[in-house]
Amino acid sequence: MRSFSCLMYLRGFHMRLATCAVILLVAASLLPTLLVDIPAMADYLNHLARMYVLTDAGTPNENPYYEITFVLYPNLAMDLIVPQLARFMEVECATRFFFFGSQVLIATGAITIEWTIKRRHEIAALAALLALQTMPFSYGFTNFEFGLGVALFGIASWIACEHYKWHVRLAIHALFVVVLFLAHFFALGVYGLVVGLYELRRMFVDRFDPGRATATVMMLAGPVLVMMVILYQTGGAIGTTGNEWAFGWKPVWFALSLNGYNVMLSAGSMVTLLVLLGYLSITGGLELSGAGKWIGVGFLIAFIAIPFKLFGARMADIRVIPAALLILPAFLSVRPAKQRISGIVVSTLVVLNAGYAAYVWLSYRSDYAEMKASFALLQPASFVLVGDSRAGEVSSTLFTDAPMYRAPTLAVHYAKAFVSSLYTIPGAEPIEVRPDLKHLDVSTATESYNLPSLTTLRALAYGQDVPDAPHYLQNWKRDFQYVYLLGKNTENALPGVLVELARYRRFTLYIVRK
Repeated sequence: MRSFSCLMYLRGFHMRLATCAVILLVAASLLPTLLVDIPAMADYLNHLARMYVLTDAGTPNENPYYEITFVLYPNLAMDLIVPQLARFMEVECATRFFFFGSQVLIATGAITIEWTIKRRHEIAALAALLALQTMPFSYGFTNFEFGLGVALFGIASWIACEHYKWHVRLAIHALFVVVLFLAHFFALGVYGLVVGLYELRRMFVDRFDPGRATATVMMLAGPVLVMMVILYQTGGAIGTTGNEWAFGWKPVWFALSLNGYNVMLSAGSMVTLLVLLGYLSITGGLELSGAGKWIGVGFLIAFIAIPFKLFGARMADIRVIPAALLILPAFLSVRPAKQRISGIVVSTLVVLNAGYAAYVWLSYRSDYAEMKASFALLQPASFVLVGDSRAGEVSSTLFTDAPMYRAPTLAVHYAKAFVSSLYTIPGAEPIEVRPDLKHLDVSTATESYNLPSLTTLRALAYGQDVPDAPHYLQNWKRDFQYVYLLGKNTENALPGVLVELARYRRFTLYIVRK
């Protein structure tokens, strides 16, 4: 009897110790967001600049070059929430608070699904913390992160309410559809995929009931169809035209998906995770439920079938990976004898990836401060071109240089400037370039927001023909007054054309000689 009591005490002690470890890991993973003013993520800077434009609109501080065009875009989470928060705090704080809330939604949503299915917590929190550093989140897709967090609670509610009356379930489902439709369309897609596969399995594994199957399909599809009708009736749009497949890159993206800042750390983490899953499967320490198998296969097919660029949105296929990492653990069961080694391995991966992300964020604090200081050198309401100091063809990067690429867009607030790299994408962003400045806007149908190289700027400045140059660059010497070249300083970048005003570690500011 005494030995049994000791065994129960030790088991309880280990459970309390594991709980404390998870709480500490959650706190450590979220802490960097509270330690920096601006998280070092490429698209986050662009989102922050847009929040300034939205908040300043209609005030004496509004930017003179952009117009607000609010219609029903399925990508509006920040645009609806942050300006309201900005009534009570600074825009920068409101944007960071929104991002912090999105991280919390991701962690708690994953735990909620697991608790709904298993009535206990095992591995969902650790998987969620690992997902926080994945490429889409590290790149700053904040609306998607917020929407996916909401989708996790939607999935949990659908499963938890499966025995409720149909009208109650329909009302809850419709509420989540509306919120997800406004937040982010891809998050709505993840919610629909998981719930649809969950119900599809029930239809085919259980005794098939045509009436129930028809009612379920109508219940799932009805609210979505209503929102689509409203969207098209109000002149809204879903992103832009142009899909881009890159099937040969999918194995590479899979290997690099766990960390958006370090290639080797991401690949090493993925290999470690796959080895752990293989070991658990071989030793019988891992079990995937029937519903989990259907959902897992669905995620795999989605990752293979979805193009890299869908409706103008990048990394569409890669976004499936954090979604799977957040949802599948709820359908996985790890044998008690294997939980300790699994927890240690995954916790180590969380610490390594979160620690490196924190290092990158903290290293950018001085760079962002220098960027803000440089705006004082700009004439108010000026035109700013952003380029890359590297010569030759400049390929986009998803890693440690990327957090600087959109930093100059903050000039739309601090200097009330027009900035070439600010996203103004119809169907995706609720701000547009003023009609008389459309010649300076990026045409996403044929062009991208990739920064032009110094080679391209030189050729156009000296009158050379560059067939693939974006149209907004054709007369850049005439149209722009300042140029930010991001990257290492280049001596005599454009003699006779650019005059250096200030030089910093990650960028150089020039004035265009007229």
